[in-house]
Amino acid sequence: MVAINQKKLNQFLASDRVSFKGVEKENLRSDKDGRISNKSFPDAFGVHNFNSFVTLDYSQPHLEIVTPTFQDNSELYGFLGGLHAYVEQNLEGDLLWNYSMPPKFKGKFIKLPPYGKSNKTKLAHLYRLGLRNRYGDKMQSTAGIHFNISFSESVIKELNTTKTDLYLGICRNFLRVFPLVLRLIGCSPVAHRSFIKDRELSIDLLKEDENYLPKSTSLRVSRLGYYSEEQDEKFITFNTLSEYLNLIKDYINIPNKKFSEISLDLKKQVNNGTIQMENELYNHIRPKGLFSTKARQYNQLKNDGIEYLEIRSIDLNPFTDIGISKLDLDFLELLITFCALSDSPPIDDEEAIVVKENIRRASEAGQDCSLINSSLEDSGESSIQDLTLQMLENMKDLAESLGWDASSLDLFDIYLQRNETPLSTQLIEELGNKSLLEFIIKQSQHTNKKIDPGLKSKFDLESNESHKKYLINQKEDNIDFESFLEGFRGEIK
Repeated sequence: MVAINQKKLNQFLASDRVSFKGVEKENLRSDKDGRISNKSFPDAFGVHNFNSFVTLDYSQPHLEIVTPTFQDNSELYGFLGGLHAYVEQNLEGDLLWNYSMPPKFKGKFIKLPPYGKSNKTKLAHLYRLGLRNRYGDKMQSTAGIHFNISFSESVIKELNTTKTDLYLGICRNFLRVFPLVLRLIGCSPVAHRSFIKDRELSIDLLKEDENYLPKSTSLRVSRLGYYSEEQDEKFITFNTLSEYLNLIKDYINIPNKKFSEISLDLKKQVNNGTIQMENELYNHIRPKGLFSTKARQYNQLKNDGIEYLEIRSIDLNPFTDIGISKLDLDFLELLITFCALSDSPPIDDEEAIVVKENIRRASEAGQDCSLINSSLEDSGESSIQDLTLQMLENMKDLAESLGWDASSLDLFDIYLQRNETPLSTQLIEELGNKSLLEFIIKQSQHTNKKIDPGLKSKFDLESNESHKKYLINQKEDNIDFESFLEGFRGEIK
């Protein structure tokens, strides 16, 4: 069981306690009737590859909004809410689908972003073609939230560690508690039947047009959602950075039998490895290097170590206006601090099997299941509800040690209620007399939030600047795309 180390807590209390947080939020774009939109990326947002606030993930209807980093979660949430409202105002009547499973699905509406004229945009297009040819459009059309976090130099110094070792330890502990986190924040137990159609998936019927797993917390995280069987063969332990980088290198360079059947000559994928590039690695938490438009993430990590963590696999919360609440941001920050201040021994082969199985159980049946205890002192199985309660109690003790006031501690009242009745349970109960589409359409209505004029000016300026950045990028190209692609493929050896 993950538990606070008192020495590490005292060291943390002696630091400035500063962390830096940012959010990347995906939403599918739907029409007012809950059908996936067939409209293109709005001109109001400029060129998506070069707009740092509003871009695309997989396809034209797969919008992604990105915040800068903040120390204060209230400021972060305010920026995110303003950006969400700004995007809504430019959707030509469409909605930002406030749910992690897609709206009513039509493959012909899944248009990939245009090829573009620069090598960067051509590579992005080829990568998306590869995803389509490997996994299909449906799997790529789920949506979620990434929570990015790093700690100050003061924190790292007082903890008497390196940034890379600190973040690797957090990754290991996050995997250990992730099944419990799924119980608290997972909220995608139901999918419209159009997501299931023509796919060989074993799933129950909820209503005529809806499928579900009755005890699931997150179909998106489960084997029925955003899942790669080829990657599932090796569990990423995050025991060392070199081990992690070697896995990435092998995944990129060693041909995968299944993906080798997809032609490279016809430019249908970037390469025929298990992953085409670093972004295709589907782990639930991802170490990240310094952001750079020039160097690849692999080389950033290899040369400079881990700079921050990307917490992935966070479902959109349809019971909130924009898919996440300020309270959820506070919980995620405290969770990562909890993981940082707890001992984090290496994950051996036996524990890797346990963690992997627990994540599967929690995603597919986390409303009511048992988890395998991974410690030798506590073998056997325990109720996921009991384990989640224990984690929340430990996190509350941490919050009190950090000096949280009474109003901030109200977070635990909400999360203890979620442990009693998970969000996924609440959603299934909510659908008793209504359809999934009907409910999510209602929860996706425009917030009509008034945008701070200063923020709006910033968003407008970034849209205009994206055109200039695109032109500069084109001018910087000094080789043809075939040569560029050959060089890109050879960067990781």
